[in-house]
Amino acid sequence: MTQKLLIITAFLCCLHVKAQENLSYGVSVGTNVYSMLTDRNTSFNSNGSFSIPEYAGLYIGAYGNYQLNNHFGVVADVAYEQRTIDIVPRVKLSFISISPKVKFDVNGSYNQGFYLKSGLRYSMLTTAETSDGGIDVKEAYKNGLFSLNFGMGTDFANILGLELIFDYSLADAFDVDVKSKLLGAYALLTVDIEKLIK
Repeated sequence: MTQKLLIITAFLCCLHVKAQENLSYGVSVGTNVYSMLTDRNTSFNSNGSFSIPEYAGLYIGAYGNYQLNNHFGVVADVAYEQRTIDIVPRVKLSFISISPKVKFDVNGSYNQGFYLKSGLRYSMLTTAETSDGGIDVKEAYKNGLFSLNFGMGTDFANILGLELIFDYSLADAFDVDVKSKLLGAYALLTVDIEKLIK
């Protein structure tokens, strides 16, 4: 966990050193929920294709936001996140994720009001353990997953924002021949550190 915090701190320090008028940065915290979509008979899915409900996970991240013009910008997120998969036995997954996105500000006043975001996420699996006994099951999952995100958000109170991001994995989660796509949603609170310290 200490290494993860150092990575996030180093990311923020680098952004601060390179800060310009069009660059902002901050932190985001929130939660996520995921479902796993499968298409084969497995021990946790004996009836074929359906979505397995999962439980809320933790999300802590840092972001850099570069404004291209009044409507468009590029956002990069680095985060530590946890996801819980409700299978038998229930599995807790931890990831470090990197997510570049394009941001479109609807009202043409960048970083003020409603916006849309879309891009990719690459999630690197750090741990996978059963919740009942802490048994390591990391070998059953792929070490990295690409996913597609789309979301919306709004900036308010000058330094705060709320986001709702949807995520769909482009690759299977399991490291075996079973279709196992993850479909998720994130609810995040963002704090613009660059505006806060001005």
